[in-house]
Amino acid sequence: MYTVLIAENEPWVLKGIVQMVKAAGMEFQVVGECSNGNEAWNMIQEVWPMLLITDIMMPELDGLSLIKRIAEHRIPMVSVIISGYDNFQYAQKAMSYGVSEYLLKPLEFEILTEALNRSKDKLESLKDLNNYIVRFQCLLENSQGLAIDTIMQKQSQLIQSILRLHGLNNNARVGLLNILDSKLKTLLNDFGIEFRDIPKSKYQDETSTLKYYMAMLEKWYLEYPRMVKSSMPEAIAQSCRYIETNFKTNLSLAEMANLTNFSISHFSMLFKEHTGSSFVSYVNRLRVDEAKKLLRTSSFAVSEIADIVGYASGPYFTRVFKAHTGVSPLEYRRRMGS
Repeated sequence: MYTVLIAENEPWVLKGIVQMVKAAGMEFQVVGECSNGNEAWNMIQEVWPMLLITDIMMPELDGLSLIKRIAEHRIPMVSVIISGYDNFQYAQKAMSYGVSEYLLKPLEFEILTEALNRSKDKLESLKDLNNYIVRFQCLLENSQGLAIDTIMQKQSQLIQSILRLHGLNNNARVGLLNILDSKLKTLLNDFGIEFRDIPKSKYQDETSTLKYYMAMLEKWYLEYPRMVKSSMPEAIAQSCRYIETNFKTNLSLAEMANLTNFSISHFSMLFKEHTGSSFVSYVNRLRVDEAKKLLRTSSFAVSEIADIVGYASGPYFTRVFKAHTGVSPLEYRRRMGS
């Protein structure tokens, strides 16, 4: 399965692209929809999609600048630009940032499908790298509520497996470690957690690199603020209530930010600060909890439960469920004796 993020500031165009991607094949799963580049950049670091489809002209941060930022951070992702401008300079600049396809509006279904199919080989080559980042993100959010020593052990095993990726060239391996490092530093800075006392011993050898990441992770797990709901701003508390009522629908980060009159980035930071979880993880946790109840108490098929709790794709639901529980939905049902 290939996860897809779509960024387009025209709502009707965005809706059309989402529908076309869904119709292009079950292997393509839309995991996010954005109306501008800044929103897309924030969401990339939450859901880590494998494929980005973006308009070239958007407010706040345009598509070219977004893709340039992705290239600078060496995020393993395939990018497709959609543009209303048949401009050679735009296309040339896009290709210099590693864009796979430059498609013109109005976008036709056959053209997009062909572009997606041409991207499959590259997407397949990025699967392992993307999987490491997604697993790291899930452990950061500790969606399973594991004890600190357990989750630190899991992170240690994950980082050691990255360090031992001898099949990758050194640049790819360092790029992957840099992504994890950047993610950690962003989180620690956002929460005001001091980490300048940690020796900068990255990449000297495997032992010192592992020691560095484990020290950074220990800071995160021990010191990040876990605000109680009584001290939560009313806007965030209201958001939580809204999500808990509507989590089975197609909620978006943009919709929630709009409800609270915050910018996307401000809402994301406040939500994580006061709930201890990203917006995406919070929604997924509610959906998985509901799915667990249905698996225990009903005879619905897994695909039916995926649809009931808000997932358009059964494989994507299984992936999220396993990330949260450690087992597949079928295995969970078997263990629960349903």
